[in-house]
Amino acid sequence: MPRRELPERTRLPIPISERFEFVSEKWLDAARTFIQEKLDARSGETPSGRFAAVETYTDAPPHLKCPNNVATVHIVIENGQLDVGYGEVADPTFHVKGDYNRSLVIGASVYEQLPERRERIQRELHHRHGAVLELTGSGFEGVNPELLKLLPGLHDHLAKRTVGNPNIQHKLQHLDVDIRAEEIEQNGYTVFEKAITEAFVDELNDDLDRLIAENRRGKAAAMLLSRGPLWEEVATHPQIHAVAQHLLGADCNLGQSIAFRKPKGVDTHQIHNDPPHPFTGELLCNVTTVWALSEFDEDAGPTIVVPGSHKENRPPDQDAKSRAMKLTMPKGSVAMWHGSLWHGAAIRERDGERTSLHNTYLRNWVRTWDNYLEIDPAILERNSPALTTLAGIDDLFGKNTYEGIDFRRLAA
Repeated sequence: MPRRELPERTRLPIPISERFEFVSEKWLDAARTFIQEKLDARSGETPSGRFAAVETYTDAPPHLKCPNNVATVHIVIENGQLDVGYGEVADPTFHVKGDYNRSLVIGASVYEQLPERRERIQRELHHRHGAVLELTGSGFEGVNPELLKLLPGLHDHLAKRTVGNPNIQHKLQHLDVDIRAEEIEQNGYTVFEKAITEAFVDELNDDLDRLIAENRRGKAAAMLLSRGPLWEEVATHPQIHAVAQHLLGADCNLGQSIAFRKPKGVDTHQIHNDPPHPFTGELLCNVTTVWALSEFDEDAGPTIVVPGSHKENRPPDQDAKSRAMKLTMPKGSVAMWHGSLWHGAAIRERDGERTSLHNTYLRNWVRTWDNYLEIDPAILERNSPALTTLAGIDDLFGKNTYEGIDFRRLAA
């Protein structure tokens, strides 16, 4: 009998060996190589004139060993000569200044072919932190247009290879969510109030209309990481993702991404723990997030929780509901809880529907509900390595062959 081959898994768009941290030496090397190859490929005269970009990022992680934890880099092209390195230069065309971790959100966003994403990333970043980047310099007036033709594609080339800050505690602090991680550890849950703008909520609801229309089983849409750019951005929301990484490891996976519309009077969730729940004391295997895509007020049928119950290390008591409290929160907010927390959902008491998105994050060795191992490669191509890790493509779990583990797949 002929041997039936196992299905081919989606491969890494960028080898792990070619990934690097924001404004690290490898990041500079990649920028230098990209521009130099464009210069070398030009036919005709070398473009004259000067272009100089300087970027300064404060509160860089200590392990990068930048002076005073301030990372300053420059790219200068002058009369055909390229200079990429650390430090400032005189009379820059532009000089960008910002916080390292907040600026990294832009640096790791692939958007040159997705202008609506660029707009959305900047809008949401400003919503969370206010003005992030300060721009000064002499300006582009008078810069040879031929020099500017060397730059398109550079941002995405770097973003596709840029990994997040591996110092998770440093990232939590500078993204203003260290208190959220502490609340989950102490109380079992937290709420990120207005984590996204109402405009983003509207965009998600509009796309959800389309996805629910495709579902013959009811008012739900699942496997959302593979259903469109909006859901990719939600899964990698910098603050939410950072807290999940703190609790589950930097290489955590997205276990499930599903959205619901719940009508009045329906009892959807009794008090429970989220699987997997091995009840092994302090070992946390998963955290769940519920995104309020409509108002979560007293009558809306919001999530209910029993504070501190994650420390009980057992299934809920029979009277758990009598001790539960409602998690009310404005539209655009996100609740996150420890997988062992006793929780459920109240019954909606008024007309209309409650719309929510549930994203669950797991340790990378825990089985997922959603399977993204055969995810469309185009999705990975339009994102940073963060999404590849969430999809479970970076590790070797569940990717064996008849010949054994294919270690080459991580380098191909």
